[in-house]
Amino acid sequence: MNSKLFLTFLSFAVMLVLVVSPHALAKIDPDTVVGMWLFEEGAGNVAKDTSKSGNDGTIAGPKKWRDGKFGQALEFNGNDVYVEVKSNKSITLEELTIVAWANLEPSQGTRWQSIMMRGQNPRNYLLAVDKDSQTLQFSLTKGAPGAWEGPIGGPVVTGAGWHHLAGVVGEKAGLVIYTDGEEVGQQAYPKPSLDADPGRMRIGDGSNGGHQCEGLLDEVALFDVPLEQDDIKAIMEDGLERATGLLAVEPESKLTTIWGKLKSGL
Repeated sequence: MNSKLFLTFLSFAVMLVLVVSPHALAKIDPDTVVGMWLFEEGAGNVAKDTSKSGNDGTIAGPKKWRDGKFGQALEFNGNDVYVEVKSNKSITLEELTIVAWANLEPSQGTRWQSIMMRGQNPRNYLLAVDKDSQTLQFSLTKGAPGAWEGPIGGPVVTGAGWHHLAGVVGEKAGLVIYTDGEEVGQQAYPKPSLDADPGRMRIGDGSNGGHQCEGLLDEVALFDVPLEQDDIKAIMEDGLERATGLLAVEPESKLTTIWGKLKSGL
């Protein structure tokens, strides 16, 4: 076997391990992911959920995809584009983590920009850009409708390119928000309302409208556990697929593509 052929087969063997055994390299338990929307579709009306939960979302409004932080991103027009996931038990959570990459236009004094919301009033959870400060906000309903709780803080996250945004809710962790992997706000844990009106969850808008995002969202995910800061940073730096081991493309398809490229170089 000549050296070039040997190196080709060696490269393929390494890729075989990486592609077929993604969970072995994952930093985060993939079973904790209840929704993972990578926005790699490029066409159609469905935002595919890459987790095992089957929480595919329906994309409303005109569909456009742009270059994202990892592959493609979905464009939101500040008006009628959002992704809606029907209410179900898997997205009804007392402890949770929301993560997303966002590249948003300013909306100061105009509206909140909702990254993800389940329920308007009462609400189970909301990760958004605050209308006035243009910084990150997490909000949930504690007890009666209208009794909202949650921190606001950090740098301005609109009008300045991509930012990684995250919100964590946990009995021990409290409510914590992260911008670009750094903690920017925290408060004690108030058990969130599991009642949500309406019960659907939306990405890129409020559950009842009026909180539209304008710009790009990529790598959006919902977990049923409060992740730690190191987990948030791993997702930010490595991407959701690598951090969780959940692949948007089946291993067989990836191997076929890789092998074809390797053979073409022989």
